[in-house]
Amino acid sequence: MEYTKALARFIAETRYEDLPESVLEKARTYVLDNLASALVGSRQPWCQMVLEMVKEACSKGECTVIGQGWKAAPSLAALANGATIGGFETDHFYLEGSAHPSGTAFPAALAVGEKLGCTGRDLLTAMVVGYEALCRIGYAATRAVEDIRGFHGPGANGPFGAAAAAARILGLSPEGVTNALGIAGSQGAGLLEFVAEGAMTKRLHLGRAAQTGLESALLAARGFTGPSTVLEGAHGFFRVYSGQALPERLLDGLGKTFLMEGIRIKSYACHGTFQAVIEALAHFKASHPLEPAAIRRVHVAAPRRVAERHGNPVPTTVMGTQYSLPFSVAIALCKDPEEPMSFGEESLWDPEVRALAGRVELEAKEEPGFRVRMETRSGAIDIEATTFKGAPDRPFTFADASEKFYRYAEPVIGRETAQGVVTAVKQLERLPSIRELTELLRH
Repeated sequence: MEYTKALARFIAETRYEDLPESVLEKARTYVLDNLASALVGSRQPWCQMVLEMVKEACSKGECTVIGQGWKAAPSLAALANGATIGGFETDHFYLEGSAHPSGTAFPAALAVGEKLGCTGRDLLTAMVVGYEALCRIGYAATRAVEDIRGFHGPGANGPFGAAAAAARILGLSPEGVTNALGIAGSQGAGLLEFVAEGAMTKRLHLGRAAQTGLESALLAARGFTGPSTVLEGAHGFFRVYSGQALPERLLDGLGKTFLMEGIRIKSYACHGTFQAVIEALAHFKASHPLEPAAIRRVHVAAPRRVAERHGNPVPTTVMGTQYSLPFSVAIALCKDPEEPMSFGEESLWDPEVRALAGRVELEAKEEPGFRVRMETRSGAIDIEATTFKGAPDRPFTFADASEKFYRYAEPVIGRETAQGVVTAVKQLERLPSIRELTELLRH
């Protein structure tokens, strides 16, 4: 089966008119969520390092760097925006494929779309095919890419989504898209080892994937070739990066069923796998005010992979804080978890938070979902945490994304500009040029 070529045809030939309204509504919601994440990410010190590097390399160009007053060349703008979207653990993700099209496919589409002055319809179409291609590649590769091989999924698969989205805006033929995917397959990288110390490298993976994926499409547009079997070949992505791939998943229902509708949006600036726990504790705290000192112990039964990968109770970096289930539990009980900076530097060294995190115990279990038992001076409380706002069974609406956007964006760009962004995104398909949106994103 020629899997890569078949996916390339979908990317090249799908039209705006082919897309269901439910999918387009999701895409608009994802755009707003991406911009919220980019704006809060742009103020973080590690993202500032990336932005400084990009500005030094190219402070002149045609493409907006979100939250900045200067522009850059397309691939460097994609790098910067991808890094900021993924820069504070607030961007959406496709869990089943370990994919983050948020900081990979979207920045690539935005950069090349702004360069060409594409319409809002063009951007939405490119986003959908880029998101869908990436989700399907990740799903077909399976989580073995991360859980067995040790690659960081979004760094490994992200260039495919970026290449797909950029190729669609560039109007590449099926053959051209095949080449873009083929080139992107040699760009994937990113090791999961950042988990051990909470290192900053995780913050860079999405931006670099956006950059190299966009460059792959630009090379393909010039006639540069890549292997047409980059996914399914004997030395292709599925075998080399996974070893346990299920390639038939790639094309199953393609164009009829959209996996990107199953993306999860975060309400809290911590790892996506335990959003349900933070929501459950936040809701409990809202109706049962409780002093952290009164909590003697918190026992969390979590899926084995979560307990083993996210169990560090004493992180030493903000990255480690956002990846730590015990520490995030403590933040949820001590602070307002809906405020993104509750997961920042101040909480990392807060004595009350660190003390409570030390009283959080994890138990690994095989079944999904979480069970929380909180022991206080007055007794024990059992809390179930099986889902969260933003999960596929409780999806964000555009209104939900707007509320999140205002919270994240107003401190950076102000209320009036934030309102303009929400209005522009809501009517994105009516914009004759996406430059009407990007003009609002420079600050």
